[in-house]
Amino acid sequence: MQLPSLSPFNGISPACLGIYLPPITIALLSVMIAGCNPSILFEATAAPAVESISKSAEENPDPVSEAVAKATLAANLTQSARTWEQWDRVAQHWQEAIARLETVSREHSHWDFAQQRLPVYRKNLTYARQQFDRLDPLKPALTKGGRASVLTRVARDKRDWEEGVQAWQDAVTQLQVIPATYPQYSLIQQKRVEYERNLTFSEQKLLEFHPFYQGIAKAEEAKELTKTASTMEQWEKVALVWKQALAILVSISPDDEKATLAAPKIPEYESHLTQVHQQIAQLDPYSRAVDQVESARKLEKTANSMGEWEAVRGEWQKAIAHLKSVPPSHSKRALAEQLLAESQLNLAYTGEQIEQTDPFERAVATAETASQLTKSAFSLYDWNAIASQWQEAIALLQTVPPTHSKHPLVAQKITAYQTALDYAIQQSQQWLQPFSTSSPPSNSLAKNPL
Repeated sequence: MQLPSLSPFNGISPACLGIYLPPITIALLSVMIAGCNPSILFEATAAPAVESISKSAEENPDPVSEAVAKATLAANLTQSARTWEQWDRVAQHWQEAIARLETVSREHSHWDFAQQRLPVYRKNLTYARQQFDRLDPLKPALTKGGRASVLTRVARDKRDWEEGVQAWQDAVTQLQVIPATYPQYSLIQQKRVEYERNLTFSEQKLLEFHPFYQGIAKAEEAKELTKTASTMEQWEKVALVWKQALAILVSISPDDEKATLAAPKIPEYESHLTQVHQQIAQLDPYSRAVDQVESARKLEKTANSMGEWEAVRGEWQKAIAHLKSVPPSHSKRALAEQLLAESQLNLAYTGEQIEQTDPFERAVATAETASQLTKSAFSLYDWNAIASQWQEAIALLQTVPPTHSKHPLVAQKITAYQTALDYAIQQSQQWLQPFSTSSPPSNSLAKNPL
């Protein structure tokens, strides 16, 4: 290209003036004269002149000549730049050209030229960076990471976490394809660590929706409830949670990768559930009443003495107390009412058996019989029978244990009964003597207090 000449030396060769100018200086002067059109700069510093410039720069390094060389290289690369890597190289060359022009001092012969070219180079750098940004591979990765972050924040169910995991995987994959030559590769590495950590977190959250981990979570909930359970209702809640844990584990398909882990958990959870049922049985008034009824019936089969029948009575009383405490909402309330009526009848029967086996009561009953017989005694046989009754009453009183509620009366009763016995023996002895003309002995003990 023929540059228009605006020099005062128009038509005069520098050599004719006896002045030798290196090729780069001639190029710079031409550009200064031609103006700031980049195309003129690119043509004025085209490939044929690059070699000369490079040799001149080597011989006499100059920031302006170096800047022009970098600008020429950037301009040439711009013509074929298509990828982010190519535009990154273009931007680097413009940046280096700018950096060299910024070092030009005022005393430099081409300082004015440097000041004119700086805004042009900066504009070209901005354009190159825009093209780089348009093709920047980090952008889609950041976009995918942003979407994954949003999905993670709002995730609630299994489907949400599945989408989150996929989004993080896409973001990580996008970062992995960026080569180490990326201008800010350290940022890529930081993002990879961040995204992979978020991916791991999302995968763990997704695993929580797997039946195996849901069963484990239910088991942990049951264990926590066990720590504070004390009432029947609380233990029933624990039992329900254990049942839920078992149901979840049992639902796992044999083909599932977690099936082998779930298998040993099932008998373990069943054992815990059995223990909880035992706790419920100990607290459930109906269950406890049934246990007491069974105990009472078992004792009845061998009861003979008053003490044994009192033990039976105690069991019936406990059963009745438990049955009365069964709440209306209990699932076996109707059965409890029926069993309560039966238990009350059995308690009354047991009371009768106690009275019949109570030595004190039996002694009093025997003494009453002796007293009644005394009223109508008129023969030796009658008095012998009366004496036998008094002896039996005394013997019964002597077996009354100190723990008996009426034990304080025993000594008094024995004294009275002994007096009556002595009188009966005396009367029987009189009947053994020959009859006299006088009347038979009078019955003066008929009114003797028992």
